[in-house]
Amino acid sequence: MPRTTENTGEGRGSGHKGPAKGFAFGVASVTQALHGTSFPISKDDLIREHGKEEVNWTKDSSEPLEDLLREVDKDEFLSVADVASAVSEAHRNAEDEE
Repeated sequence: MPRTTENTGEGRGSGHKGPAKGFAFGVASVTQALHGTSFPISKDDLIREHGKEEVNWTKDSSEPLEDLLREVDKDEFLSVADVASAVSEAHRNAEDEE
């Protein structure tokens, strides 16, 4: 069973409970990698500030956020949800091409 964080102030707000870093996958892992980001932000700035963060897309694969963002066709993001949505869409499109 995944560990959870309790009352750490991480995530969406103080007291947020969710998977501990390293135990989240997919979009949740992308969201964790963006902790502390101020929006709006350009893709280039996001890569510069958080590109080296490892994202666990599945239990068996991780990659730097930078690699995921390079596949996204947006140049600016307005929120964490905007980034997560764009990364998810790019990932789906890549799977459809395979």
